[in-house]
Amino acid sequence: MTSTKSGCSFRLRGVFLKPIDWGRNAKILVATEPLWSIPMSWIYFYRSIFLKEAVGLSEVQIGLLSTIITVSSIFLPIAGGYLADRFGRKRTLMLFDSLSWVPSLAIWIVTRNFWYAFAAYLLEGLACVIYSVWDCLLVEDTAPKGRSGIYGYVSLIYNLGTFSTPVAGYLIGSLGVDPGMRILFAVALVSIALMLGIRQTYLRETEVGYQIMKEKEIVGLKGYLSSLSIIRKNRVISALLFVSAVSSFYLSVNIYLSLLLITKNGLGLSEELASWMPLAISLSALTLNIFVVPKLTTRSSYSKTLILSHFFGGLGLTLLIFSPKGVLYPVFISGILLGIYQASSFSVSKTFLTNEIEIADPKARAKILSVTTTFSSLVSLPVPVLAGYLFSLEPRFPFILTAGFIILGLIVIALATRRTRLTFILPLLMNPSSSSLHVLLLKA
Repeated sequence: MTSTKSGCSFRLRGVFLKPIDWGRNAKILVATEPLWSIPMSWIYFYRSIFLKEAVGLSEVQIGLLSTIITVSSIFLPIAGGYLADRFGRKRTLMLFDSLSWVPSLAIWIVTRNFWYAFAAYLLEGLACVIYSVWDCLLVEDTAPKGRSGIYGYVSLIYNLGTFSTPVAGYLIGSLGVDPGMRILFAVALVSIALMLGIRQTYLRETEVGYQIMKEKEIVGLKGYLSSLSIIRKNRVISALLFVSAVSSFYLSVNIYLSLLLITKNGLGLSEELASWMPLAISLSALTLNIFVVPKLTTRSSYSKTLILSHFFGGLGLTLLIFSPKGVLYPVFISGILLGIYQASSFSVSKTFLTNEIEIADPKARAKILSVTTTFSSLVSLPVPVLAGYLFSLEPRFPFILTAGFIILGLIVIALATRRTRLTFILPLLMNPSSSSLHVLLLKA
């Protein structure tokens, strides 16, 4: 593993932006991430609308299709952890990234019924193999203090995609859902093919990966048993595993967000107005990822940020649930609050987890991350279909359930890091301004 002297340094008038001390793979992965994140963020937001209005599927059918990804993410990450340790991180990443995205997007372009979508989801599910592998390549040649900046930058790039969702909304509003979405699928296919070509050329196997392939002792069942023992003994890693499951639950329900926004018995917004909610989410997430996340370097700062972000996530969903029909501004405010949760649940929890694994046993990283993904998927396995059924009864029901789980995540991380004083939340409750949030987070 390549060590750095000062972690990840970004400097631009006091704002962290420019990577200096990242490892080679981190630079390549982050530089090419927009080629996946931007077009796929548009697709993820509008795909449910495409399936309902253009393909003619019901909410329950849409949930059933989403369950394919959940089932894939139960079993395939375990295989990914084994394959990464046995054959190398880069080889595993490139093989399954290519087998997943290129053919699935090609099918989406010509999708006409349930079975086309079913085949596309099956192929897309192969990407679950590389969840932990991608993380290993991303962080293993960068020092722990630099990793919050890396994950913050990745989250920032994804949110730039959702920030530009109104562009996709204009395209779909102008051309219609059917032709507009097929154009987006084609754009994503070309973009991701370019990304794969660049990564195949410039990525390198990590030093940890080479060591594990040579030593062999952590490969296979023995390695997984050792990793499970580490999780069981480490209270913080166990809590972060649960926080990951809550985030997975939230994302599973989130496939119905666009439908909640536009359906008449939901919030009754137009497709163009609905696109302003992901913009609001991106706005707050970008702010957090630029000004706050790269400056977090301690366990205390990670835990406080996660606690606060879960609080705002629960608050944002509550506001969304009680928003009146046809009114944009409470939806926009809800998006800002949810952006804080989304940014933290990805970049901060990922950094926190990888650094805790670094302390416990860095050679167990691929397998612990695989177990984390599998556990999250098991918890959220019934969620898409359940959420679809609840949505058919009342569009707000799935989001009420999600708000409860987010608050439960807050409690779990607070108990696991109970040495961190929780009285820092009180000033926020008294004065919940964005400036006070920034100051409180940086006090850590």
